[in-house]
Amino acid sequence: MFPRSPLSTCLALAFGVSAILPQQGFAQNTVVVTGSSIKRSLDDQGALPVSVYSIDEMRASGVTSTEELVSRLVVSQSSQGSSQSIGSSTGGGTFANVRGLGANKTLVLLNGRRLAFFGFSSSTIDLNAIPFASLERVEVLRDGASAIYGTDAVGGVINFITKSAYQGVDVAMERTSPTKAGGDIRRYTISGGIGDLSKDGYNFWASFDRKEQDSLGALQRDFAATGVIPSAGLNKTSGTTFPANFNFYRLSNGALASANPTGTKCQPPASIYQSGTTCRYDYTSAVDIIPATEINTLNARGTFRLSGNHLLTLEAVSSKNENISRTAPDPVTGLTMPTTSPFYPKGTSDIDATKAVSGIGWRMVPAGQRENLSVAKASRFVADLTGTMGAWEYRAGAFTATSEVSDGPSNGYVNKAKIQSGITSGLLNPFGTNAASALDYINSTKATGTFATGKGTTTGIDARMNRDIFAMSGGAAVLSVGAEARREGYSYDTDDALVNGVPSAGRSPYHVEDKSRNVTALMSEVLLPVSKQLELSAAARYDRYSDFGSTFNPKVGFRFTASPMLLFRGSVNTGYRAPSLDDIYGPQARTFSANPYDDPTLCPGGKASAAGIASRDCDQQVQRLTGGNDNLKPEKSKAFTLGTAIQPNRNTLFTVDYWRIHLMKQIAEFPEQTVFSDLTKYGNRIVRCNQLTATDAGNWERCLVVPGAANASNAIAYIRTLTDNLGDVKTDGIDLTAAWSTPMGSMGRLTVNYDLTWINSYKYQRTPDSEFVQNVGMYVDASPVFRSKHFLSAVLAGNSMRYSVALKHLSGYQDENLVADQYLNNVKSYTLVDAGVTYTGIKNVTVAFMIKNLLNEKPPFTNQGATFQQGYDPRYTDPLMRAAMVRVGYRF
Repeated sequence: MFPRSPLSTCLALAFGVSAILPQQGFAQNTVVVTGSSIKRSLDDQGALPVSVYSIDEMRASGVTSTEELVSRLVVSQSSQGSSQSIGSSTGGGTFANVRGLGANKTLVLLNGRRLAFFGFSSSTIDLNAIPFASLERVEVLRDGASAIYGTDAVGGVINFITKSAYQGVDVAMERTSPTKAGGDIRRYTISGGIGDLSKDGYNFWASFDRKEQDSLGALQRDFAATGVIPSAGLNKTSGTTFPANFNFYRLSNGALASANPTGTKCQPPASIYQSGTTCRYDYTSAVDIIPATEINTLNARGTFRLSGNHLLTLEAVSSKNENISRTAPDPVTGLTMPTTSPFYPKGTSDIDATKAVSGIGWRMVPAGQRENLSVAKASRFVADLTGTMGAWEYRAGAFTATSEVSDGPSNGYVNKAKIQSGITSGLLNPFGTNAASALDYINSTKATGTFATGKGTTTGIDARMNRDIFAMSGGAAVLSVGAEARREGYSYDTDDALVNGVPSAGRSPYHVEDKSRNVTALMSEVLLPVSKQLELSAAARYDRYSDFGSTFNPKVGFRFTASPMLLFRGSVNTGYRAPSLDDIYGPQARTFSANPYDDPTLCPGGKASAAGIASRDCDQQVQRLTGGNDNLKPEKSKAFTLGTAIQPNRNTLFTVDYWRIHLMKQIAEFPEQTVFSDLTKYGNRIVRCNQLTATDAGNWERCLVVPGAANASNAIAYIRTLTDNLGDVKTDGIDLTAAWSTPMGSMGRLTVNYDLTWINSYKYQRTPDSEFVQNVGMYVDASPVFRSKHFLSAVLAGNSMRYSVALKHLSGYQDENLVADQYLNNVKSYTLVDAGVTYTGIKNVTVAFMIKNLLNEKPPFTNQGATFQQGYDPRYTDPLMRAAMVRVGYRF
């Protein structure tokens, strides 16, 4: 199982190679390992903390997607998966987030080169674009790599490596079925290759992979079925309900008041009475907690031996991800009803029946759930030439990559203007049952099409050359030099008529045409084996951005072998990340806050003032303005790592690495929670209707509640949460790995591996001049930072049988706790156990059976409000619960 010598074992396991990767052909070859441009063996990786994971091992332990794979990495604090498309315009993208610094500071590579930035976020890479079925291994560099790969590799690098050659044909089918209904997963893969590179001079292979997952509704899991849990102080409801709430003028004093035609009866279970004179809607009960998805990926690669020692490789990847997310029926607000309507609520006590009712908030239950279809298409083509010229080894290539994303309504969304016309004509009844003709009319108002299309492109060329330069006591010193040039592009376009007709979608007309930048770079690296015990390394990179000027980033490291059983290593580096094109030009759009809030002026303490309206100003989601900001400044960083590897005997190894990162001028969306948490500092981010022109105020829902000029009221129009330089981040912690292996006679070999990331501190500033806020172990603003993340696996592998158990553990944390003091909550830790068996005793056949979440662990309760799903946090947990997975493969 383990490499040959104690030293090579120490080095290999120190970087996570043999701990997860059994000896295979590629493990003994020299390759360019992530974090360096200089070739070396996978079991001799130098000063940098690199972990290498075998995809075969990951797949055998139950991993079914790139998203799931990244979630198992203990260094990852990923918080956006496919479920976040529900209620948000994410386009179904899934992102990696090393160290919790943000997905835009984790560089994701495929075979050492860039992909296109996601079309709806030109600063991140969608993991769904990675060809999971073609992968051979994943290399994770756990510190900054700006000096090697580019200035945006601040938090770390995840490099997905596909198979380099393949012969024969493999087909595989996979099914994951939860013990409770909903969320079934099906996968179909076929791969084939011809040609022996050493004999025929070529190898060509292609792989097609299709993954389907059914949706999972909130009502299908009891922990997610409602946002109203009085015993925990959770009350996530909306004032837009069915039957609809409305505003009317009192006959007795002419004052404006709110009511519901049912009085306090409402219409349970979704429409419920809580207090006052209106009803509330439990929107959580009507959302999906997992969207329906279908991902198709095609990957092809051809390698050709040219004259001499030159290899030409052509590679193409194409993927399509369709994501259907469903949320509660359309909340249409700001509607009015004339006194001539047959449904006019004239039975309301003290109503002045000579005046129209206004501020009608109608949850469009007759139209069904809102359904949004996102389609993300990604492609990349690479031409790569490698070989030797004299004393130099070289690698040169050209690549072009595209990510195009669109999303839009496919059902349930209605055109507000048409709904208003139906009410005005007396056809529609927002307060009760509608006739068949009215239902037909509602169906005719449904809006379908494409809200927006975003596109990201990256095109570039690069070249690197390595050679020995002189002899040293520990071996030959090696020099690497290289250059790169790339062009990044971004565009975004909306269907203005559709966006304006469906205000509940939270979109705004926005158009960005062909924004681009050029980036050129020079880089160099040197490896100095000073002695048999001491190796020094240094790298430097000079980048020039056409829009943000130039930057120089060095990196130095060392490896000291104190004895065959003890090794020390460390590195220091700087980083620099220019604002992405999306950070600068991203669509400024109207959307809704995740949490409901009380207007501090019109509903202080949760009670409407004389000028306030409870259904508008109390416990309501506010609109907010999000998007790009052309005043952004670049982020800069400093990082430090120091570690050791200890091997007390041949089959046991421990590694510990301390890391520290200081990020300056962090770029991120301003947290909505922060606006209301400190009104003295951030109250100027609240924009009220009477601060706007009448035309501008007409674009914001709350300004339309009261008839008359849209800017006549003092209601909150929106809050400003644009992308901004929020301040600094300081974080540090420890990575620990342990590996142990022993023969088990005729049963095979038992291997146990353990990974841990423990975060000592994660402090950040909300603004450049504010105090640092501690985030580790507690939910602050929009998310928690987990104190610790563990992954433990045990594998017993023999001739034809392989048994495995894997445990993933997330530590608990202090909850968001926007609740009364008596309901303050600490989120419990979360542990998942998977167990499985693989059988290969039949020629060319592989059968695997896995029980995922063996203990049927529910996601822990949380009162978080950052997502549409309530009662738990979908960003960090798996709502499927216990599920059986079966995979059958056959090789021709």
